[in-house]
Amino acid sequence: MNAAVNDIIKIMDSIAPRNLAESWDNAGFLVGRRDNAVKKIMVALDVSPEVVQQAVEHKADMLITHHPPIFKPLKNICDSSWQSKLLLECIEHGIAVYSAHTSLDSVLGGVNDVLAAKLGITQTIPLVKNDDNDGALGRIGVLPHKMAFADFCAQVKKALGLPFVTGISAGRDVYKVALCGGAGGDFVAEAIAQGADTYVTADIKYHTAQDAAFSGLNLVDGTHQGTELPVVTVLADKLSLRLAAAGFAAQVLTARETLLFNQY
Repeated sequence: MNAAVNDIIKIMDSIAPRNLAESWDNAGFLVGRRDNAVKKIMVALDVSPEVVQQAVEHKADMLITHHPPIFKPLKNICDSSWQSKLLLECIEHGIAVYSAHTSLDSVLGGVNDVLAAKLGITQTIPLVKNDDNDGALGRIGVLPHKMAFADFCAQVKKALGLPFVTGISAGRDVYKVALCGGAGGDFVAEAIAQGADTYVTADIKYHTAQDAAFSGLNLVDGTHQGTELPVVTVLADKLSLRLAAAGFAAQVLTARETLLFNQY
């Protein structure tokens, strides 16, 4: 059975319900026509030049991403900036775009549960609950055994396939770990309040690092991209299973995404 864009929207809304998205977010269906046919879907973290190029080359009919390419109000869609140029290219090639952002962060089995599993963190509970939408950003749990901070940093680096991670040591061993994929610097106080000795997140600023370290909380910055990329293959697998269960023949592809941050 052939799928339409609207069928994919319904499946994605069941995987990452939009009511779980934060009020400031712009998750959901962003580009395209709901009744267009979908034979190929590409799943990625970002609507980036390399991802759109792959979508065009593979003749994908729809892009499913984590980060929404439309966030602030648009004044035009033309080739005046790289972002609007990519949207224009998607429109010209008939590629619909759906983004599951904070909805995928909050949902059970989403960004943060996948990250916890990658890092070997178990017995997880929410780090931050949102009573307005039943969402739960971040997770906190425990490792199988206590380990030195340097060893844990090496474990994070290996598990996420990164060339480096940035560690801010508070002089503590690691056992009870909080985490938040992407930019989670705002939740340092919550990690401390829940008794974490270590917090894995990204985009950590200097004064946030000071506040955490001097309050007794180790920090590991695994980069924004590095802490969120693991969910892409999991999301693609979930989408494939839901499509098959519904009797749709659409093919699901996973984009190749180059790590933006490196050390020289």
